[in-house]
Amino acid sequence: MTPTEREQVKTDLQAYVAQHGLSIHDLAARMKSSGRKVDAKVLHRFLDRGLLVDDTILSVYRGFVDQPG
Repeated sequence: MTPTEREQVKTDLQAYVAQHGLSIHDLAARMKSSGRKVDAKVLHRFLDRGLLVDDTILSVYRGFVDQPG
């Protein structure tokens, strides 16, 4: 994914968190309950600290943003 796509996923996830009033752990739980393999620690680092994650993890995040379940 391009840096622009990565930033869009991050922005979309942060908007989802804000819209639903979730913590990162709540978001990870929602993602897991919809059948996605998610590590809350990696999700937190991606959203709050700007950690770069590989494309396979980012595609899971993108899939959740596109279809939250």
